[in-house]
Amino acid sequence: MNLEQIQKQVATCSCGNPHHPISIEQINASEKVWQSLVKFVQKKEWRHLLVIADVTTQTVGYSPLQKALLTVGIDVTLVTLSPNKQGDVAADELAVVQVMLELDDSVDALIALGAGTIHDVTRFCAAKAKIPFLSVPTAPSVDGFTSKGAPLIIRGKKITYQLVSPIAVFIPSDIIRDAPRALVAAGVGDMLGKYTSLLDWRFGAFDGKEPFCPVVARLTEQALFDCVKALPDIYAEKAEGLDQLMDSLILSGIAMLIFGHSHPASGGEHHLSHYWEMDFLTHERPAVLHGTKVAIATMELIDTYKTMIQEQSTVPRELEEWANQLPTRQKMESVFNSLQAPIRPEEIGISPLLLASSKREAYRLRERHTLLKQLSLQTTHFETEERSL
Repeated sequence: MNLEQIQKQVATCSCGNPHHPISIEQINASEKVWQSLVKFVQKKEWRHLLVIADVTTQTVGYSPLQKALLTVGIDVTLVTLSPNKQGDVAADELAVVQVMLELDDSVDALIALGAGTIHDVTRFCAAKAKIPFLSVPTAPSVDGFTSKGAPLIIRGKKITYQLVSPIAVFIPSDIIRDAPRALVAAGVGDMLGKYTSLLDWRFGAFDGKEPFCPVVARLTEQALFDCVKALPDIYAEKAEGLDQLMDSLILSGIAMLIFGHSHPASGGEHHLSHYWEMDFLTHERPAVLHGTKVAIATMELIDTYKTMIQEQSTVPRELEEWANQLPTRQKMESVFNSLQAPIRPEEIGISPLLLASSKREAYRLRERHTLLKQLSLQTTHFETEERSL
């Protein structure tokens, strides 16, 4: 991935919106990535690093990371995030406090060793401590590694903070290629959610006058299409397919970083996912992978979204063209069947009642002009009219 070329593309954009600089200095993916990480740390003259992990990511990645750093005399401290009562590690106040209690003036930088939750906690703590952090993904499961956004659960509500991106990303390819199938399917889910998020973003720009950047949209489209093209290799668990999935997730995060918000990669499908997550937390139920929820939410919306655009008499050509190329729900189900992943809400514990309430209310979680919001308001208006008859 050539960050310099991406910067040049952004420099040519005349959309009028602010474009945030890519502050990531290096992205390296290889089976010998620990050597590259050590060289980067030595160049920065850091002497003490704090690694944030959970039990699983500690098992798969901490030993080689620690060995590489200690060999050159760099101190390493590990914080293993504690699970909640349901056995899940959550990006919440308790996790933040656990990390902050281990932070002192001797720590030069943080390392996020893991996937989405660990990066969200690390990003928040790095920003508050005003020190940089390194990203070390251990699974191709989410697209937020390179973004500035940190979705945290605060008092039971999902709140996204725009904070800082990692100063560098080091991807251990051997660990990524060995990731559990469920995490790979979740990563594909987060990527295929771009079909509806990009439609929502275009619709918000057209109908709600929300800011839109065509260059960022193209970067997100590229990440999506490259992932879709690699699906056969992902199904077969080939190195090329899993590497491409990781590349697509990284590029999607960079697109969000440039735009400064999650609009390119997070629409109604993410609002449903967040709504379900908050309900699970309220009722103390075990968590479901973010990308798994996004995949199912996308399948719940995609046919309806396409119909909503096709039924509008006047829409911009770009919006209509994007809607027309959306895959059908049936096609999406075929993808996730191939990945042996859930395809229906009830398979992950979403009841018909919760599904219905989320489709009515989830749009309130974000100040976004989405098709989900329009659908919810239309449904509410129709139900009000029926009750008045």
